[in-house]
Amino acid sequence: MKNISKIDITMTATLRPKILQQTLETVVNNIVTNEHEFRLIINIDPSGEKIKQKIILKVAKTYFKDILYNYPKQSSFSKAVKWVWGNSTAPYIFHIEDDWSINRKVDVTKMIGILDKYDKVSSLRLYKYKTPKGKVFSTFGCKWRYNEDGFYIADGWQKQFGLNPILIKRQFIDEVLPKMRDDVNPEKQFRASQKWMAPIIRKWKYALYTQPRQLALVTDIGLGWRKKNKLVKPKGKPFLSWEKN
Repeated sequence: MKNISKIDITMTATLRPKILQQTLETVVNNIVTNEHEFRLIINIDPSGEKIKQKIILKVAKTYFKDILYNYPKQSSFSKAVKWVWGNSTAPYIFHIEDDWSINRKVDVTKMIGILDKYDKVSSLRLYKYKTPKGKVFSTFGCKWRYNEDGFYIADGWQKQFGLNPILIKRQFIDEVLPKMRDDVNPEKQFRASQKWMAPIIRKWKYALYTQPRQLALVTDIGLGWRKKNKLVKPKGKPFLSWEKN
């Protein structure tokens, strides 16, 4: 494995300090092995609870000393992703939104070893469902096949990249970032239907970091908060920020 001096944790966040605290607690307990090897790059959109963005930064600083942050004046999911990725410099980027729980310890060193060994694998996504017992199963629109190094590889490329917690290669970020747009949900940009992105994403392979019979490695903890605050994805237009129902 390469000698890694730093791993950037890129995070898109909104104004919900308790949710962020829960997320970061699991990140430092289950992802971070040595604080000096990790940097947090966080974009704090001005939507959510009626608090100032600096309150969110204060929460983040209780978990990380090395932080790069951004206070945009308007909320935009796509611009947030572009900003955190655009300010990352590490050879590996662990991307996570502010409302995901890492359910158990993750061997990031092993994950980096896999990405080093398999040149065409762009990323390793932490699987959010229980993994079936078989070495081939279907999810996210295609079949995934188990590799004995401890991950599943997708047969397809058309819509297999996602932004739930994921370790990404620098080279992949560098290739897709110049093509990313402000007016399209960032996850939806990594689809075969997006002609500006398809030539890039079709060159790569996509993987899930899980093994047969394993329980969900990550959990979305933001659903309850969104329901309580009556927030929904906008209808009839790209999802760039949550809206009141």
